[in-house]
Amino acid sequence: MTLRLFIVLLCLPFIGSAQKPYKYWIEFTDKNNSPYCTCRPAEFLSARALERRAQAGIEVVENDLPVSPAYIKELTNKGLTIHSVSRWLNAAVIIADTNAVKTIAALPFVQRITYLGPHLKFRNPRNRATKKRIPVLDYPKPGGADNPLGYTTLQNTLLNLAPLYAAGHRGANIWVGVMDGGFTHVDTMPFFDSVALQGRLHPGWDFVERDGSLYESAQHGTAVLSVMAANLPGYFVGTAPDATYFLIKTEDTGGEFPVEETNWIAGAEWADSIGIDVINASLGYTSFNDTTLSHTFAELDGRTAIGSRGATIAATKGMIICNSAGNEGDGTWHYIGVPADAPGIIAVGAVDNNGARASFSSFGPSADGRIKPDLMAPGDEVVVAGNVGVNLGVSSGTSLASPMLTGALATLWSAFPEKTGAEIMAAVFESADQATEPDNARGYGLPDMTHAWLSLGQYSGGVFTYKFDRLKGELELLIPHGYFKRGDQVEIRDVFGRTVRGTIAEIKSNDITTLIITGLWDISTGVYVIRMANGYLAEQFLVATRP
Repeated sequence: MTLRLFIVLLCLPFIGSAQKPYKYWIEFTDKNNSPYCTCRPAEFLSARALERRAQAGIEVVENDLPVSPAYIKELTNKGLTIHSVSRWLNAAVIIADTNAVKTIAALPFVQRITYLGPHLKFRNPRNRATKKRIPVLDYPKPGGADNPLGYTTLQNTLLNLAPLYAAGHRGANIWVGVMDGGFTHVDTMPFFDSVALQGRLHPGWDFVERDGSLYESAQHGTAVLSVMAANLPGYFVGTAPDATYFLIKTEDTGGEFPVEETNWIAGAEWADSIGIDVINASLGYTSFNDTTLSHTFAELDGRTAIGSRGATIAATKGMIICNSAGNEGDGTWHYIGVPADAPGIIAVGAVDNNGARASFSSFGPSADGRIKPDLMAPGDEVVVAGNVGVNLGVSSGTSLASPMLTGALATLWSAFPEKTGAEIMAAVFESADQATEPDNARGYGLPDMTHAWLSLGQYSGGVFTYKFDRLKGELELLIPHGYFKRGDQVEIRDVFGRTVRGTIAEIKSNDITTLIITGLWDISTGVYVIRMANGYLAEQFLVATRP
């Protein structure tokens, strides 16, 4: 019997009436007497989940096995209600009174019992009536029709996403799990028309109330989802408007207690099992309503808090997991929260519109000295959709920085679906503005998605990308930085070597050269050679023009 168990059992009579229900975390000794085997993973993991693991060379191991059904049955036979089960940590959350918990403490398969707080009986009102989506109207477009990102231009540009969008990469075929406290109005708001009507918006599961109702409880999840999934061109466009989204409710809006960490784990396990690629969790835990359960900084080592233990395992399953770092940078706590402390989890801090750390963004390190936060993303005065209808708002917090980055990662991964999550993240970390000098204020810094995209595509030795727009008469090329500079000679030649057009190259960013050749409305459909030259180097690129 551990000290933690001893303390819990001593305190049980003083927690309240024996008939009052509480939640407890029950850890089991083993997974014996189980019908499951790592040799038959299709019985508990989807084909998509197994494909993701195979691609990354990740084996199915014992912590993937479900909890022994015999142990769960024994608990239910004693009248206990099962709230959730964790295969990764071989545990279950039960709802029971103090007398019932005492009856299972001596069971041979029960290793540890931890008190999680009261069983909150708050329930959201059910509205089963069919809801009508608000029609898409002719919204005013900020900056005019030539500004496809509308009000999200600045925040998306801070991550340098426009070149990926121009090349057609917007998150298609990437599955994103969104864990939050509720998604009110997502089922009616026009910002989500594209994702809903195209069958890319899925209410997953409510791990708080244990049902399938997700469009309730809070608009926090709505705002979080909007900066990723929204798609009203010219007005409001998220960082991954073509991705597929699964909504997962893990946050209990009725109060703050450690059971929410176990809900986080349950949500992540469910996401893993169905084949999710990227998870966003704009959640964090440090203090609770029952202050005796609150965390200390010493516990932020990725191995102590229940939520961090589960998150550490989640990060080994081939998914990319972003979690908000926290908003305590200018508060008394100061540091990140649980489970942002977990190794492998991308703890996301917030920057302002100039790329500087937002004053509220939480600091690292973890208690064992690891750099935290890991990366930064726009999180100060971010434009969000979270109210009824077409109302937009401006909000701040690492709760927005995390989904901003999550969507950007989904967009990047959609350009290279054959890559593993680890390969995607390696390129993203390398692209960040503090990659060589990370610290515990901004981590490795603000990533540049175009830089990561070019790096993953091995854009060197003449390999590049381009876009031809017949209506504008423009050929736009993205070329690795350092090849050419302003004033170099640029020519378009046909396949016979004859010069068709000439222009001057112009540098548009620090990471790539953007070359735009105009006046091509009348150029014939076909294949052309772009020749760039200066006094030291000449390079030829092959492009094709369309009707």
